[in-house]
Amino acid sequence: MNKPIDWDFIIVGAGSAGCVLAARLSEDPSCRVLLLEAGGADWSPVIHIPGFTPRAIEGTRYNWHYPGAPDPSLGGRSLVWAGGRVLGGSASINGMVFVRGLPADFDAWAEQAGPDWGYAALLPYFRRMERWAGPPHSARGTKGPLSVRRVDDPNPAAAAILHAAIAAGIPAVEDYNAGITEGAGLTQASQHAGRRCSTARAYLFPARRRPNLKVLIDARVLSLRLNGASCTGVDALIDGQKQTLYASREVVLAAGAIGSPKLLMLSGIGDPAMLEKLGIEVRASLPAVGQNLNEHVNIKLGLHARVPTWDSQGRGLGMMKAGMRWLALGSGPAASPAGHVQMFMKTAPALPSADIQVQILPIGFDRPEGDRQDGISSVISLCAPRSRGSVKLQSADYRTKPLVNIALLEDEDDIARLIAACRRMRDIHAGAGPALADEYAPGPAVRTEADWRAFLRRNAALNWHPTSTCRIGDVVDATLAVLGFTGLSVADASVFPTVTSGNTNAPVIAVAEKAAELIAARNR
Repeated sequence: MNKPIDWDFIIVGAGSAGCVLAARLSEDPSCRVLLLEAGGADWSPVIHIPGFTPRAIEGTRYNWHYPGAPDPSLGGRSLVWAGGRVLGGSASINGMVFVRGLPADFDAWAEQAGPDWGYAALLPYFRRMERWAGPPHSARGTKGPLSVRRVDDPNPAAAAILHAAIAAGIPAVEDYNAGITEGAGLTQASQHAGRRCSTARAYLFPARRRPNLKVLIDARVLSLRLNGASCTGVDALIDGQKQTLYASREVVLAAGAIGSPKLLMLSGIGDPAMLEKLGIEVRASLPAVGQNLNEHVNIKLGLHARVPTWDSQGRGLGMMKAGMRWLALGSGPAASPAGHVQMFMKTAPALPSADIQVQILPIGFDRPEGDRQDGISSVISLCAPRSRGSVKLQSADYRTKPLVNIALLEDEDDIARLIAACRRMRDIHAGAGPALADEYAPGPAVRTEADWRAFLRRNAALNWHPTSTCRIGDVVDATLAVLGFTGLSVADASVFPTVTSGNTNAPVIAVAEKAAELIAARNR
C-alpha cells in the first residue's frame, strides 16, 4: 500500500528562517505547508519586552544551550552556544540588533556560491523583508513585514562614545545598513512600538489564518525519511507519540547552524567515519556536514559611567520607573535593544572594508565582585574571523546535544586585529568626556602585547552567530538543495559561505526570502 502524502512542504524549525519560509510558501493556496518547532509558543513577556532579553536567554525554556568543547586557545575554557527554542527561534531571544552586513561580505559569498549570492543579487531580499522607519534611502524597504527602527534615545554614555569615535576619524553614518564600508551610527533594531519584532510576529502570525498552513509546537523531529536519494518526510515526536509525516515536494531544514547539521547526521548524511563509529547507517557521504563552523569572537571593554545605565535602571526604583515608562509610552530602558551604537571600523587604513564591529551597550559586563556602579561596555568583534570549527554528534540518540568545537583565538591575525581594536577603543573612550569614568575591564594594568593576549584568552566570548556548517558548495548547491538528493534542502545560517560582518539575524531572513523563491520555483 502506498504511504499517504500529508503535505507538500515540511519545514523543520520555526526560527528566523522557518517562519519566513512558512509564510512565503503558504502564499500559494494550492500548497499544503507544515511548520514544526521543537520549542513552545512565544507568549511570554520576557520575549516581547526588550528589557527582559537577558531572562529570555537564560535557562533552557527558550534556549537550547548547546555545549562547547574545551577551547585550548582560551586556556581550556568551555563556552555555551545559544540557540532559540521557541517560535521565532533566536529572533525571539536575541538583542534585536538589525545589521545586514557589509557589501564585501556578500561579494565574497559570490566567489563560492555564484553571482546570485552577491550583494546586488541579495539587496532586493533585504528590501523585501523590512518596513524601515528611518530616513528614506534607495537601498531600504518600507513595505515589508519586519519593522526596523533606529534607537532614538541613546544612553548619554553611549552617545558620548559615538561622538568621540567620530571625532577620532570614524565616519559618521546616518544608516549603516545602506551599503557602507565603514562608519559609526545609532543602532537599528527589529522592534515595533517598543516590542520585539521577530519573524514569528512579523511573518508567521499574519499567515497562520491560512487553511493551507499548519504550525505544530513541541514537535521534535527525530530523523529524515530517506528513500534512496529522495527525502520523503520526517519522523517526529508529537504529543509524546512518534509520527511519520510525508512531504510530496520538499523537506526544508531551518533548524539553525547547529540543529540542521545534527539532523542530517542523525539521518545518515555526513562523514561516514563518524557515522559508522556511532552506529548510524550511512545514507550519503557528505563529510562537510557540520564542518566549517564560523563564529564571531568578541571581547568587552568595560567602564564605569557617571550617568544611569541598565545597571541601576534594571533594579529597584530604576526598574519600576523603566517599567512604567514602557507601559505608558513603549519607550525607555525597558524598550531598549541590546546595543545603542554600532561601529564598523578598520584596523588598517588601506583595508577595502571594515574588519571590526563595535557595539556600545549601556550595561557593565564582567564587573568586579560587589561592584554596584553603573557601567557601559564596548563589545569588540571580528567581522571576518579566520577560525573554523565543527558541530559533531556525541551519540546516535536524538536527545543528546551535539558538541560544538572551535578554537576562537587560534589565528594570530585574528588576535592582532582584536588587540589593535581594543587599543583604538581605549583611545576613543579617553576622548568621550565626563559621562565615562574609570576603565575596570581590563583596567589600566593591561598595556603590553602580552597583557592583552592574556586578557583575550581569559575573557574572549561568543557572539552566538554560528554559521556555515552546511555551506553552499559543500553541502547544498546554489539553490540550497542538499547535494545528491531530491526533496531536501537547507535554508538557514548554516548555508552561509562565511559569517557576515555583524549580527546575523537580518542576513538569515534575506536567505530565507530567497530560499522560498528558489524552492517554489523548482516545485512548480
